[in-house]
Amino acid sequence: MKKTILAVLMILATICTTGCSTIQHHVAQPVATVTGKVVVPSGQVPTGIKITVAGDTSNSAYVNSYGNYNLEFKESGKYLLMARGENFDPAYVWVDAVVEETTKPEDISMSQKITGEALFIASLIDFPDAKTMSIKSISPTWNQQVVEMNDNGINGDILANDGIFGLRMNNITSGYQQYSIVWTNNDGKETTVKDPHAESTYNNNSTIYIPEAAVKQVKGKVTSDLTGVNYSEVKIATKKGSRTAQLNSDGSYVFAMEGSGREYLVFRSENFHIKVVPVDLSSVNVLELNDTTLASKQSGELRVMLVASDFAKCENPTVVGDFTNWQPYQLYDDGTYGDETAGDGVYTRTFTGIGAGYHQYAFNITENNQVKDPYQESGDSSYSIIQVK
Repeated sequence: MKKTILAVLMILATICTTGCSTIQHHVAQPVATVTGKVVVPSGQVPTGIKITVAGDTSNSAYVNSYGNYNLEFKESGKYLLMARGENFDPAYVWVDAVVEETTKPEDISMSQKITGEALFIASLIDFPDAKTMSIKSISPTWNQQVVEMNDNGINGDILANDGIFGLRMNNITSGYQQYSIVWTNNDGKETTVKDPHAESTYNNNSTIYIPEAAVKQVKGKVTSDLTGVNYSEVKIATKKGSRTAQLNSDGSYVFAMEGSGREYLVFRSENFHIKVVPVDLSSVNVLELNDTTLASKQSGELRVMLVASDFAKCENPTVVGDFTNWQPYQLYDDGTYGDETAGDGVYTRTFTGIGAGYHQYAFNITENNQVKDPYQESGDSSYSIIQVK
Protein backbone atom coordinates (compact mmCIF):
# COMPACT_ATOMS: atom_id res chain seq x y z
CA MET A 1 0.00 0.00 0.00
CA LYS A 2 2.79 2.43 0.89
CA LYS A 3 4.56 1.61 -2.38
CA THR A 4 1.37 2.38 -4.34
CA ILE A 5 0.89 5.76 -2.64
CA LEU A 6 4.52 6.61 -3.22
CA ALA A 7 4.23 5.75 -6.92
CA VAL A 8 1.16 7.99 -7.30
CA LEU A 9 2.95 10.90 -5.61
CA MET A 10 5.95 10.47 -7.90
CA ILE A 11 3.69 10.53 -10.97
CA LEU A 12 1.96 13.71 -9.77
CA ALA A 13 5.31 15.32 -9.08
CA THR A 14 6.48 14.48 -12.59
CA ILE A 15 3.31 15.97 -14.14
CA CYS A 16 3.66 19.19 -12.15
CA THR A 17 7.32 19.66 -13.04
CA THR A 18 6.96 18.86 -16.77
CA GLY A 19 3.35 19.52 -17.69
CA CYS A 20 2.02 22.34 -15.50
CA SER A 21 3.73 25.04 -17.52
CA THR A 22 2.22 23.57 -20.69
CA ILE A 23 -1.22 23.50 -19.10
CA GLN A 24 -0.86 27.11 -17.93
CA HIS A 25 -0.18 28.23 -21.48
CA HIS A 26 -3.62 27.01 -22.43
CA VAL A 27 -5.36 28.94 -19.62
CA ALA A 28 -6.92 32.19 -20.89
CA GLN A 29 -5.19 35.35 -19.69
CA PRO A 30 -7.51 37.56 -17.63
CA VAL A 31 -8.63 40.67 -19.54
CA ALA A 32 -10.62 43.83 -18.97
CA THR A 33 -13.71 43.89 -21.18
CA VAL A 34 -15.25 47.15 -22.40
CA THR A 35 -18.74 47.03 -23.88
CA GLY A 36 -19.90 50.35 -25.30
CA LYS A 37 -22.34 52.02 -27.66
CA VAL A 38 -22.16 54.71 -30.34
CA VAL A 39 -25.20 56.96 -30.76
CA VAL A 40 -25.85 58.72 -34.09
CA PRO A 41 -28.64 61.14 -35.12
CA SER A 42 -32.13 59.76 -35.61
CA GLY A 43 -32.58 58.08 -38.97
CA GLN A 44 -28.85 57.38 -39.39
CA VAL A 45 -27.10 54.00 -39.12
CA PRO A 46 -23.61 53.74 -37.52
CA THR A 47 -22.28 51.66 -40.40
CA GLY A 48 -18.51 51.72 -40.84
CA ILE A 49 -17.71 53.44 -37.54
CA LYS A 50 -14.42 52.19 -36.10
CA ILE A 51 -13.32 52.43 -32.47
CA THR A 52 -9.57 52.71 -31.90
CA VAL A 53 -7.53 53.07 -28.71
CA ALA A 54 -5.27 56.10 -28.29
CA GLY A 55 -1.68 54.94 -27.99
CA ASP A 56 -2.50 51.45 -29.29
CA THR A 57 -4.36 51.53 -32.60
CA SER A 58 -3.81 47.78 -33.03
CA ASN A 59 -6.61 47.36 -30.50
CA SER A 60 -9.74 48.30 -32.41
CA ALA A 61 -13.30 47.26 -33.20
CA TYR A 62 -16.11 48.15 -35.60
CA VAL A 63 -19.56 48.89 -34.26
CA ASN A 64 -22.53 46.81 -35.37
CA SER A 65 -25.71 48.19 -36.94
CA TYR A 66 -27.02 48.99 -33.46
CA GLY A 67 -23.89 50.96 -32.54
CA ASN A 68 -22.54 48.37 -30.09
CA TYR A 69 -18.85 47.48 -29.82
CA ASN A 70 -16.54 45.36 -27.62
CA LEU A 71 -12.87 45.78 -26.73
CA GLU A 72 -10.49 43.84 -24.49
CA PHE A 73 -7.47 45.12 -22.56
CA LYS A 74 -4.71 43.06 -20.95
CA GLU A 75 -4.17 45.57 -18.16
CA SER A 76 -6.37 47.73 -15.98
CA GLY A 77 -6.17 51.44 -16.66
CA LYS A 78 -7.77 54.56 -18.11
CA TYR A 79 -8.09 54.42 -21.89
CA LEU A 80 -9.14 56.96 -24.52
CA LEU A 81 -11.42 55.48 -27.20
CA MET A 82 -11.65 57.31 -30.53
CA ALA A 83 -14.63 56.86 -32.89
CA ARG A 84 -14.33 57.62 -36.63
CA GLY A 85 -16.73 57.13 -39.51
CA GLU A 86 -17.07 58.60 -42.99
CA ASN A 87 -20.53 60.06 -42.37
CA PHE A 88 -19.97 61.47 -38.88
CA ASP A 89 -17.69 63.90 -37.06
CA PRO A 90 -15.08 62.12 -34.91
CA ALA A 91 -15.80 61.70 -31.20
CA TYR A 92 -14.25 60.03 -28.18
CA VAL A 93 -14.84 58.74 -24.66
CA TRP A 94 -12.68 57.85 -21.65
CA VAL A 95 -13.09 54.50 -19.95
CA ASP A 96 -11.65 53.01 -16.74
CA ALA A 97 -11.08 49.33 -17.58
CA VAL A 98 -10.54 46.73 -14.83
CA VAL A 99 -9.10 43.25 -15.42
CA GLU A 100 -11.65 40.44 -14.94
CA GLU A 101 -14.50 42.96 -15.06
CA THR A 102 -16.81 44.27 -17.80
CA THR A 103 -17.03 48.06 -17.97
CA LYS A 104 -19.61 50.11 -19.88
CA PRO A 105 -18.40 53.66 -20.66
CA GLU A 106 -20.63 56.60 -21.53
CA ASP A 107 -22.22 56.41 -24.97
CA ILE A 108 -20.20 58.06 -27.73
CA SER A 109 -22.46 60.63 -29.42
CA MET A 110 -21.50 61.36 -33.02
CA SER A 111 -22.90 64.24 -35.09
CA GLN A 112 -23.60 63.99 -38.79
CA LYS A 113 -20.97 65.77 -40.87
CA ILE A 114 -21.75 69.21 -42.24
CA THR A 115 -21.13 70.00 -45.88
CA GLY A 116 -17.93 71.96 -46.37
CA GLU A 117 -16.66 71.30 -42.84
CA ALA A 118 -14.12 68.96 -41.28
CA LEU A 119 -13.47 68.23 -37.62
CA PHE A 120 -10.00 67.00 -36.64
CA ILE A 121 -8.96 65.67 -33.22
CA ALA A 122 -5.61 64.45 -31.86
CA SER A 123 -4.41 63.52 -28.38
CA LEU A 124 -1.24 63.77 -26.33
CA ILE A 125 -1.54 60.05 -25.64
CA ASP A 126 -0.58 59.40 -29.27
CA PHE A 127 1.99 62.25 -29.28
CA PRO A 128 3.21 62.59 -25.68
CA ASP A 129 6.10 64.94 -26.55
CA ALA A 130 3.89 67.43 -28.40
CA LYS A 131 3.56 70.99 -27.17
CA THR A 132 1.47 72.17 -30.13
CA MET A 133 -0.39 70.26 -32.84
CA SER A 134 -1.56 71.37 -36.29
CA ILE A 135 -3.29 70.01 -39.38
CA LYS A 136 -1.47 70.27 -42.70
CA SER A 137 -3.49 70.05 -45.90
CA ILE A 138 -1.96 67.91 -48.64
CA SER A 139 -4.57 67.62 -51.39
CA PRO A 140 -6.44 69.78 -52.05
CA THR A 141 -4.34 72.40 -50.24
CA TRP A 142 -5.84 75.24 -48.20
CA ASN A 143 -4.92 78.90 -48.48
CA GLN A 144 -3.33 78.54 -45.06
CA GLN A 145 -1.75 75.12 -45.51
CA VAL A 146 -0.95 74.50 -41.82
CA VAL A 147 -3.61 75.39 -39.21
CA GLU A 148 -2.98 75.02 -35.48
CA MET A 149 -5.30 72.88 -33.38
CA ASN A 150 -6.69 74.00 -30.03
CA ASP A 151 -7.02 72.66 -26.51
CA ASN A 152 -8.98 75.64 -25.20
CA GLY A 153 -12.58 74.50 -25.59
CA ILE A 154 -13.33 76.49 -28.77
CA ASN A 155 -13.10 76.15 -32.56
CA GLY A 156 -13.77 72.42 -32.55
CA ASP A 157 -12.08 71.51 -29.26
CA ILE A 158 -14.60 69.98 -26.87
CA LEU A 159 -12.97 70.41 -23.45
CA ALA A 160 -10.18 72.82 -22.54
CA ASN A 161 -6.83 71.56 -21.21
CA ASP A 162 -7.65 67.85 -21.38
CA GLY A 163 -4.78 66.91 -23.70
CA ILE A 164 -7.15 66.36 -26.64
CA PHE A 165 -6.74 68.95 -29.39
CA GLY A 166 -9.48 69.86 -31.85
CA LEU A 167 -9.93 71.92 -35.01
CA ARG A 168 -13.05 72.59 -37.10
CA MET A 169 -12.32 73.87 -40.59
CA ASN A 170 -14.97 75.60 -42.73
CA ASN A 171 -15.39 76.11 -46.47
CA ILE A 172 -13.48 72.96 -47.47
CA THR A 173 -14.04 71.49 -50.91
CA SER A 174 -16.35 68.46 -50.89
CA GLY A 175 -14.77 65.05 -51.45
CA TYR A 176 -11.71 63.43 -49.91
CA GLN A 177 -9.18 65.66 -48.13
CA GLN A 178 -5.66 64.33 -47.63
CA TYR A 179 -3.83 65.70 -44.59
CA SER A 180 -1.18 65.06 -41.99
CA ILE A 181 -0.59 66.00 -38.35
CA VAL A 182 2.31 68.31 -37.50
CA TRP A 183 3.40 68.40 -33.87
CA THR A 184 6.06 70.54 -32.21
CA ASN A 185 8.02 69.65 -29.06
CA ASN A 186 9.32 72.01 -26.37
CA ASP A 187 12.46 72.67 -28.42
CA GLY A 188 10.43 73.81 -31.43
CA LYS A 189 11.26 70.74 -33.52
CA GLU A 190 8.45 69.84 -35.93
CA THR A 191 7.41 66.28 -36.77
CA THR A 192 4.96 65.42 -39.55
CA VAL A 193 3.04 62.16 -39.18
CA LYS A 194 -0.08 60.38 -40.34
CA ASP A 195 -3.19 60.51 -38.17
CA PRO A 196 -3.21 57.20 -36.24
CA HIS A 197 -7.03 57.37 -36.12
CA ALA A 198 -7.67 58.47 -39.72
CA GLU A 199 -10.90 57.43 -41.45
CA SER A 200 -8.86 56.03 -44.34
CA THR A 201 -5.62 56.51 -46.26
CA TYR A 202 -4.89 57.46 -49.87
CA ASN A 203 -1.44 57.78 -51.43
CA ASN A 204 -0.18 56.83 -47.97
CA ASN A 205 -1.78 60.00 -46.56
CA SER A 206 -4.46 60.34 -43.88
CA THR A 207 -7.82 61.07 -45.52
CA ILE A 208 -11.12 62.53 -44.36
CA TYR A 209 -14.35 62.72 -46.37
CA ILE A 210 -16.11 66.09 -46.76
CA PRO A 211 -19.79 65.50 -47.68
CA GLU A 212 -21.52 67.16 -50.60
CA ALA A 213 -24.72 69.12 -50.07
CA ALA A 214 -28.20 67.73 -50.57
CA VAL A 215 -29.65 71.21 -50.96
CA LYS A 216 -33.22 72.19 -50.22
CA GLN A 217 -34.75 75.66 -50.24
CA VAL A 218 -36.63 77.60 -47.60
CA LYS A 219 -38.53 80.71 -48.67
CA GLY A 220 -39.97 83.36 -46.38
CA LYS A 221 -40.03 86.92 -45.15
CA VAL A 222 -39.39 88.72 -41.86
CA THR A 223 -41.32 91.62 -40.37
CA SER A 224 -40.86 93.61 -37.15
CA ASP A 225 -42.38 96.26 -34.92
CA LEU A 226 -40.27 98.89 -36.69
CA THR A 227 -41.11 100.75 -39.91
CA GLY A 228 -38.88 101.74 -42.79
CA VAL A 229 -36.30 99.06 -41.96
CA ASN A 230 -33.66 97.87 -44.41
CA TYR A 231 -33.56 94.20 -43.46
CA SER A 232 -30.35 93.54 -45.38
CA GLU A 233 -28.57 94.03 -42.04
CA VAL A 234 -30.17 90.79 -40.77
CA LYS A 235 -28.18 87.59 -41.23
CA ILE A 236 -29.84 84.20 -41.61
CA ALA A 237 -27.85 81.11 -40.65
CA THR A 238 -28.13 77.40 -39.91
CA LYS A 239 -26.01 74.48 -38.64
CA LYS A 240 -23.72 76.47 -36.31
CA GLY A 241 -23.33 79.18 -38.94
CA SER A 242 -21.87 76.85 -41.58
CA ARG A 243 -24.36 78.31 -44.06
CA THR A 244 -25.24 82.03 -43.89
CA ALA A 245 -26.81 84.76 -46.02
CA GLN A 246 -28.11 88.32 -45.68
CA LEU A 247 -31.82 89.01 -46.10
CA ASN A 248 -33.11 91.14 -48.93
CA SER A 249 -33.85 94.76 -48.03
CA ASP A 250 -37.61 94.02 -47.85
CA GLY A 251 -37.01 91.10 -45.46
CA SER A 252 -37.57 88.33 -48.02
CA TYR A 253 -35.19 85.43 -48.48
CA VAL A 254 -34.61 82.20 -50.38
CA PHE A 255 -32.20 80.15 -48.31
CA ALA A 256 -30.47 76.88 -49.15
CA MET A 257 -30.45 74.22 -46.42
CA GLU A 258 -29.50 70.57 -45.96
CA GLY A 259 -31.09 67.84 -43.94
CA SER A 260 -34.04 65.48 -43.89
CA GLY A 261 -35.69 66.28 -40.57
CA ARG A 262 -35.93 69.11 -38.08
CA GLU A 263 -33.46 71.92 -38.73
CA TYR A 264 -33.25 75.47 -37.42
CA LEU A 265 -33.13 78.93 -39.05
CA VAL A 266 -31.43 81.61 -36.95
CA PHE A 267 -31.97 85.33 -37.60
CA ARG A 268 -29.52 87.81 -36.10
CA SER A 269 -28.58 91.51 -36.21
CA GLU A 270 -27.46 94.20 -33.78
CA ASN A 271 -30.87 95.93 -33.85
CA PHE A 272 -33.09 92.87 -33.33
CA HIS A 273 -33.16 90.10 -30.75
CA ILE A 274 -31.97 86.73 -32.00
CA LYS A 275 -34.79 84.60 -33.41
CA VAL A 276 -34.68 80.82 -33.95
CA VAL A 277 -37.28 79.11 -36.15
CA PRO A 278 -37.53 75.28 -36.31
CA VAL A 279 -38.29 73.94 -39.79
CA ASP A 280 -39.21 70.45 -40.97
CA LEU A 281 -37.35 69.33 -44.09
CA SER A 282 -38.43 65.69 -43.94
CA SER A 283 -40.89 65.69 -46.83
CA VAL A 284 -40.25 68.75 -49.01
CA ASN A 285 -37.53 70.15 -51.26
CA VAL A 286 -38.96 73.69 -51.21
CA LEU A 287 -40.51 74.90 -47.95
CA GLU A 288 -42.47 78.17 -47.79
CA LEU A 289 -42.71 79.61 -44.27
CA ASN A 290 -45.16 82.05 -42.79
CA ASP A 291 -43.80 85.51 -42.01
CA THR A 292 -41.36 85.59 -39.10
CA THR A 293 -41.62 88.54 -36.70
CA LEU A 294 -38.41 89.92 -35.24
CA ALA A 295 -38.45 91.82 -31.93
CA SER A 296 -36.43 95.03 -31.87
CA LYS A 297 -34.00 95.43 -28.97
CA GLN A 298 -35.31 97.65 -26.20
CA SER A 299 -33.17 99.58 -23.74
CA GLY A 300 -31.35 97.26 -21.32
CA GLU A 301 -32.60 94.03 -22.91
CA LEU A 302 -30.30 91.11 -23.72
CA ARG A 303 -31.46 87.77 -25.14
CA VAL A 304 -29.42 84.65 -25.86
CA MET A 305 -30.55 81.44 -27.57
CA LEU A 306 -28.89 78.03 -27.87
CA VAL A 307 -29.86 75.32 -30.39
CA ALA A 308 -29.21 72.06 -28.53
CA SER A 309 -28.90 69.91 -31.67
CA ASP A 310 -25.87 71.94 -32.79
CA PHE A 311 -23.85 70.01 -30.22
CA ALA A 312 -23.28 66.28 -29.79
CA LYS A 313 -23.93 66.60 -26.07
CA CYS A 314 -25.96 69.34 -24.39
CA GLU A 315 -27.05 68.94 -20.77
CA ASN A 316 -28.61 71.65 -18.59
CA PRO A 317 -27.05 74.47 -20.65
CA THR A 318 -26.17 77.76 -18.98
CA VAL A 319 -24.85 81.15 -20.04
CA VAL A 320 -21.99 83.07 -18.42
CA GLY A 321 -20.96 86.62 -19.19
CA ASP A 322 -19.91 89.94 -17.79
CA PHE A 323 -23.63 90.67 -17.32
CA THR A 324 -23.92 87.59 -15.02
CA ASN A 325 -20.74 88.45 -13.13
CA TRP A 326 -19.38 85.30 -14.86
CA GLN A 327 -21.70 83.07 -12.86
CA PRO A 328 -23.73 80.42 -14.77
CA TYR A 329 -27.37 81.28 -15.39
CA GLN A 330 -29.71 78.52 -16.52
CA LEU A 331 -31.12 78.53 -20.06
CA TYR A 332 -34.74 77.39 -20.50
CA ASP A 333 -36.76 75.40 -23.03
CA ASP A 334 -40.01 75.43 -21.08
CA GLY A 335 -41.72 78.60 -22.29
CA THR A 336 -40.29 80.82 -19.51
CA TYR A 337 -37.56 83.48 -19.26
CA GLY A 338 -38.23 84.60 -22.84
CA ASP A 339 -38.36 81.09 -24.31
CA GLU A 340 -41.07 81.11 -26.99
CA THR A 341 -41.93 77.42 -27.41
CA ALA A 342 -41.45 74.74 -24.78
CA GLY A 343 -39.69 71.57 -25.86
CA ASP A 344 -38.55 72.72 -29.32
CA GLY A 345 -34.83 72.23 -28.60
CA VAL A 346 -34.13 75.97 -28.39
CA TYR A 347 -32.87 77.16 -24.99
CA THR A 348 -33.38 80.83 -24.14
CA ARG A 349 -32.73 83.45 -21.50
CA THR A 350 -33.77 87.12 -21.59
CA PHE A 351 -32.12 89.63 -19.27
CA THR A 352 -33.27 93.15 -18.46
CA GLY A 353 -31.59 96.09 -16.79
CA ILE A 354 -28.27 95.46 -18.56
CA GLY A 355 -26.03 98.44 -19.19
CA ALA A 356 -25.79 99.71 -22.75
CA GLY A 357 -22.74 98.68 -24.76
CA TYR A 358 -21.00 95.49 -25.84
CA HIS A 359 -20.95 92.47 -23.53
CA GLN A 360 -18.96 89.21 -23.57
CA TYR A 361 -20.57 85.82 -22.98
CA ALA A 362 -20.28 82.06 -23.61
CA PHE A 363 -22.39 78.92 -23.20
CA ASN A 364 -21.75 75.95 -20.92
CA ILE A 365 -23.31 73.07 -22.86
CA THR A 366 -22.23 70.59 -20.17
CA GLU A 367 -20.75 71.10 -16.72
CA ASN A 368 -17.18 71.10 -18.09
CA ASN A 369 -17.62 72.25 -21.69
CA GLN A 370 -17.78 75.95 -22.56
CA VAL A 371 -18.35 77.14 -26.15
CA LYS A 372 -18.87 80.40 -27.97
CA ASP A 373 -22.24 81.22 -29.53
CA PRO A 374 -22.14 79.75 -33.07
CA TYR A 375 -24.48 82.56 -34.26
CA GLN A 376 -22.76 85.42 -32.42
CA GLU A 377 -23.15 89.04 -33.46
CA SER A 378 -19.40 89.37 -33.09
CA GLY A 379 -16.68 87.91 -30.89
CA ASP A 380 -13.07 87.81 -29.75
CA SER A 381 -10.71 84.85 -29.35
CA SER A 382 -12.47 83.56 -26.23
CA TYR A 383 -16.00 84.95 -26.01
CA SER A 384 -19.00 85.96 -28.10
CA ILE A 385 -20.04 89.60 -28.01
CA ILE A 386 -23.57 91.06 -28.01
CA GLN A 387 -24.71 94.69 -28.16
CA VAL A 388 -27.23 96.07 -25.66
CA LYS A 389 -29.08 99.27 -26.52
